[in-house]
Amino acid sequence: IAYALPIFFRVTLARKHFVPGPFNLGRYGVLVGWVAVLWVVTITVLFSLPVTYPVTKDTLNYTPVAVGGLFILVLTSWVVSARHWFKGPVTNLSG
Repeated sequence: IAYALPIFFRVTLARKHFVPGPFNLGRYGVLVGWVAVLWVVTITVLFSLPVTYPVTKDTLNYTPVAVGGLFILVLTSWVVSARHWFKGPVTNLSG
């Protein structure tokens, strides 16, 4: 999920403002980006499914619980505190 978020933001929010570096995929970059994001979403869902049936407390895959709990904690932290003081990374490159 952490690898897919920058790709997702690149193909959505930063699509018009992104300056490609010396190595890029040209006009295929957005297509490859979407394929990568969809792949990560697919495997995230598949890897979160239970591995045996019937599902009991011993056979339940707790990955969705852990990821969902972490997501709620991070989102709550951002809304309550971090959005007021976090400014992002400092750019130290000139021009």
